[in-house]
Amino acid sequence: MTVDEHSSSHRTAAIWSYQGHGVHAAPGVHEYAVELVQQALPEGGRILEVGAGCGALACRMREAGFDVVPTDLDPPHDWIHRLDLDDPVWTEETRGPFDMVVCVETLEHVENPRKVLRSIRSLLRPGDRLLVSTPNVTHPHSRLKMFLRGAPFIFGPKHYHQPGHISILPDWMLVEHVRLAGFTDVTVTTGGSTWYEGPRRLAHRVETALLAAIGLRHRADSGEGICTFVTAVAV
Repeated sequence: MTVDEHSSSHRTAAIWSYQGHGVHAAPGVHEYAVELVQQALPEGGRILEVGAGCGALACRMREAGFDVVPTDLDPPHDWIHRLDLDDPVWTEETRGPFDMVVCVETLEHVENPRKVLRSIRSLLRPGDRLLVSTPNVTHPHSRLKMFLRGAPFIFGPKHYHQPGHISILPDWMLVEHVRLAGFTDVTVTTGGSTWYEGPRRLAHRVETALLAAIGLRHRADSGEGICTFVTAVAV
């Protein structure tokens, strides 16, 4: 890929869809998120989705048998409820109770991730579940980007304003935010893959092999592991 990742991601995001709803996440992220939700709630349950975007993940979770209340700052559909993560105003529909809150590829867009996590915790009862994800800035590909240009993969000046990646959250920091927001039994996994195609995909494979040869190998739980997923239990 010879153009910057920002332009490429926007072209790809316009193409990817699920049941007609745009997918604003890397390949495999939504599928892996559903797997984690099913592991956390094997008997089903009611889920609040924070940062639902166009609703593609909500549709996947509903198909899997969950009762999902999707929310977003600027919802594109009337069945997605408006919710400002930086200044949440809860309504009867979004107040709960919920068995789980899902917040996939959203915390990197907010000014105060820990404040958002505390707001999420206030909606859950002890024993209820949380699933969050964010770009994995400790992935070898991201670390190489940081070394070469001073910003991790899909972060930097061109990504700051659009798509609005303003909060870099390495896995250790995300874990601490989750723990201090009132959660325990924190588990970290990785999933999702790059969207490279053609010659750039071949170059990425060569890069991956070279990084592995010097000891920077990443063993993902799903796909390439370019996103960090954290599951936790409310205290």
